[in-house]
Amino acid sequence: MDFDFRLKVFFTAAQHLNFTKAAAALYISQPAISKNIIELEKKLGVSLFDRKGNNLELTAEGQILFKYAKEIFILYNKASQEILDLQQTTVGSMELGASTTISQYILPPLLATFLNEHPNYIIKMTQFNTRSIEEMLIDRTIDLAVTEGITDNRALRYIPFMKDELVLVTNTCNPMLRTLNSNCLDTLYELPLVLREKGSGTRTVIENNLKNLNINLANLKTEIILGSTESIKMYIQYRNTFAFLSIHSIQKELIQGQLKIVDIKGLQIERFFYFTHLYGGLTGIPNKFLHYCTSKHNL
Repeated sequence: MDFDFRLKVFFTAAQHLNFTKAAAALYISQPAISKNIIELEKKLGVSLFDRKGNNLELTAEGQILFKYAKEIFILYNKASQEILDLQQTTVGSMELGASTTISQYILPPLLATFLNEHPNYIIKMTQFNTRSIEEMLIDRTIDLAVTEGITDNRALRYIPFMKDELVLVTNTCNPMLRTLNSNCLDTLYELPLVLREKGSGTRTVIENNLKNLNINLANLKTEIILGSTESIKMYIQYRNTFAFLSIHSIQKELIQGQLKIVDIKGLQIERFFYFTHLYGGLTGIPNKFLHYCTSKHNL
């Protein structure tokens, strides 16, 4: 199902108020954006945008069209969904991507309960770091993703899903715990750290938060870089090192007394997990799963 592409171009440009961003979102050139807008304005006999250099503002007529275009798109997506529901009463499938922490600790119970309600759906989940997952979205290898942060990729839309906290942890027998000064951020310079690889959403969040505290991650003591949360948890249980891990990933180890959270005054690293997809809207199983998960975890 498709409709007047010029309306879609207008709606996207009105959302971004920038032809360059609209072109990136629709995967067409900026001249093509301008051409479609001009043709639509000629057809309607009005100007839809006031152009002020690189910035755009909707005219009164443009605001009216934007209001109704939004309603048209909502109805269009509902119609598409109902048609897909008819087609997928027996079988449907989805390619889901998720960064490591989310795929291991957040999504499995949600997938299980979702499939309890929709037993005929087939879902394949791919686990990579955030950067790789976003590349797979761009390549349309996957339909929907859940990532650990936001990038500046204009082709992707990010929808907040749930809050997370990254905490500093070590094994409960680490002798450094007895002498560690928890009242000073400079203590971080003394700790041997285990980190994720570059490109990991977790590492990016840690790096940015420390930068806000005037601490350069590169100046801290990195003992080893490991490629997953599970490998980091196992490593620090057998080695007196420290790591920043999602609070969701260490519940079992905290209960069993294998790991301990190290509270340092002034250090708090919070982040959001995001559903991520290409601009243009979702239909079918990806849309159903997104709404199912966000309804379970209202922010």
